[in-house]
Amino acid sequence: MPFIESDGARIKYHIIGRGKPLIFISGLGMDHRVWLYQASHFFKKSMVVLFDNRGIGESTYDGKRFSTYTLARDVVNLMNNLGIDKADIVGSSLGGMIAQEVAINFPDRVDNLVLSSTTAKLERKARRGEFFKNLGKIISGEVEILIDADPEHPIFNRAINYILQNAYSRDFLIRNKSFAEKLARDYLSKENYHEILLRQVGAALRHDTRNRLNLITAKTLILSGTDDRIIPVENGEKLARRIKRCKFVKIKGGSHGLHLERAEEFNRYVEKFILE
Repeated sequence: MPFIESDGARIKYHIIGRGKPLIFISGLGMDHRVWLYQASHFFKKSMVVLFDNRGIGESTYDGKRFSTYTLARDVVNLMNNLGIDKADIVGSSLGGMIAQEVAINFPDRVDNLVLSSTTAKLERKARRGEFFKNLGKIISGEVEILIDADPEHPIFNRAINYILQNAYSRDFLIRNKSFAEKLARDYLSKENYHEILLRQVGAALRHDTRNRLNLITAKTLILSGTDDRIIPVENGEKLARRIKRCKFVKIKGGSHGLHLERAEEFNRYVEKFILE
């Protein structure tokens, strides 16, 4: 089983295909499987590197508090162990925050950078938005159950459904119900999943690169969906204004989970960008 050691964690990784390294960084609570549509597309031309963030999936961690910078160091340690000097890096949501820290602190390791559905800082305005404002529905029970993730624990089940329904459209979840239920049940079956989820939320809330984005030298593509209810499109626009070599794409009707729900479109934008 392929693992590397990284600052008190064991990071599980997978390599698919050959060519220029292309690393995908997952978002909050998600393991490498959320990139299946990208892996199956890009492995023909690139060496696709997928991995589980510390504590997620089959990766372990030491139980200590961590930051997006810690998670960025895991990416660089993975590159070091695999003999990768420089790579194209794609990150979504929390993964996009991690990718920012890689590009800021290790600029010589990033060729092309893709930031999807992410932000430099979860500012108070975003926290007062629809997603955060309606968190109380989890307790009150006003959440439609589309995915039976954890039926034995109703509050956790409602929480997972609330997050998924804000990250993806209702139609997408209904069409992909079996896949979503399998992932959610796999995640929740892990003994410390709730703990690591809270650790990741803490890292996301503390993340702040607003005054350091000018240090990103990599050519950058930012993708934001106009229907993203977790990190609204305005966050992508702010990122784009502060990064020097940047292209911003607003995807009409796109949700937070662009790389899954709009996979073909997402892949076209990324492929065209890294080949330019």
